[in-house]
Amino acid sequence: MSKPDPDELDPELTNDPLHKKGFNDELQRKIEQAVDKDTHVRHRMRPAFLIAATAMAAAALIFFPWGLLQHQSKASTAKTTLIAEDTKATISSPPPISSALLIGFRTDHEEKDSSRVLSTIQYSSYRTMLIAPERGELQKTAEGTGILMPYKRDFWKIDSLTHKTNHDEYHYLSAHLAEQSVKPQSFPDDPQEEIHHVETLVFAGNQYLSVAESEEAWAGNAPSRNDRIWVRTLPQLTAGRNLDFATNKVDKRHVSLSDVFGSGLTGILDNLVSYRKSETRITEITGESWTISRVAGQWVPKVAETIAPKVSFQDRYTLHDFPKALPQKVVSYDTLCCSWPNIQSNWPQATDALSSPMNDIIAIFEEGKLKFFPVGQASGGKPLLTIDLLPGEKLVMAQWATDHYVQEWIDKVNKYLAP
Repeated sequence: MSKPDPDELDPELTNDPLHKKGFNDELQRKIEQAVDKDTHVRHRMRPAFLIAATAMAAAALIFFPWGLLQHQSKASTAKTTLIAEDTKATISSPPPISSALLIGFRTDHEEKDSSRVLSTIQYSSYRTMLIAPERGELQKTAEGTGILMPYKRDFWKIDSLTHKTNHDEYHYLSAHLAEQSVKPQSFPDDPQEEIHHVETLVFAGNQYLSVAESEEAWAGNAPSRNDRIWVRTLPQLTAGRNLDFATNKVDKRHVSLSDVFGSGLTGILDNLVSYRKSETRITEITGESWTISRVAGQWVPKVAETIAPKVSFQDRYTLHDFPKALPQKVVSYDTLCCSWPNIQSNWPQATDALSSPMNDIIAIFEEGKLKFFPVGQASGGKPLLTIDLLPGEKLVMAQWATDHYVQEWIDKVNKYLAP
């Protein structure tokens, strides 16, 4: 092949790139026809495409693993429920116990001795226990005989002691500092008479006590019996006792209702007198003789109607409700977390109840047991602690400790309460 002649190429290179116009009428017409054709094809394909897409979506709905999704949904719901319940339980769980209860009981006994003219004698025994939180649980941390009561900054012990002679028998109460030993008392013995003397603790607070006294005697073939009841302070109990019980009817070692409630009780007391004979009053209600009893979850005052001192009858008394609530100085803390009807609706067998100042625990007496529950727990729930009571055992003391006193009581009571 021969090389082109440069002279022949020069005229071509000097001309315009195209010999004709590149975009003429014919080319424009062809392009418009192609565009119209493509648009028409797409319009014809759109319905077919929609039909196909709908069919594919229906197939997906039919063959999708809905069972797996439902199972996962249930699992998720269950997990959410568990979390919610756990959160609710955490929120509504009772607060930790921060109260301690020093509680005292009395059990009455009857004893027979055929060798004596007065063959039957009644007396009482006592026990105290401390219920307190220890190692995160409510427990009975100490228990022992007698009544251990707080008094000011100390603990005092009240014991029931027995003194017997050839003819007489005395069951009497002795109070002493808990860290000191008890000192028994001696009683005279008259061979011409036989005496049974019994002192019974009815109530013990943190300074006030209620004591019932009974003396049965046999002298010169003539039996006699005298019954009296008083409210005393702890120092009055330690001041000794009336050894001439039968003839000395008025014991100055006591607290009257006016000492507690103030003056102005005459009208109330006059309305309570139940028996008169002509213009001479056989019985009287002076407010000197009274007691503190347990009724429907509360300590309440009851005033005694007694034989007038100038009447030569043997001493007897009848108790009447006194229409005033005891002040805190007498009973310390004695408030229930809820009403007595509400307690009985939740515990139909309940005979008594106590609740703490911190409103964290409630104690229910029912069917010979003392059961402790968190305040607010639904009825039927399991108690935190259950204590078996002795047959016929009665409540005589309930004292509460809170805050830092709880540990102090645990340490001291464990030392003072010997089994």
